[in-house]
Amino acid sequence: MHSSPPVATYVKVWAALIVLLALTLGSSFVPLHSVNLAINLAIACAKAALVAVFFMRLRRSDALTRLAAAAALLWILILITLGLADVLTRV
Repeated sequence: MHSSPPVATYVKVWAALIVLLALTLGSSFVPLHSVNLAINLAIACAKAALVAVFFMRLRRSDALTRLAAAAALLWILILITLGLADVLTRV
């Protein structure tokens, strides 16, 4: 079994998640029109990466667990792509 990271690491990740949350909230009040979506999606990806790497411990896990996480991410991307292909081709 892997040892747990120190509590300070979890506090730093929590603080980073709070900062990213504040950035998401702040960007909703700035009138950037279509750029807001791209900014908020990038922030959401950063938050998801922090959760996956630190709280799910993917950085210290074995190769099979990393492969399963990568396969899940690929599957979600396939589903999103197929859903967007359906919605965007309807006129």
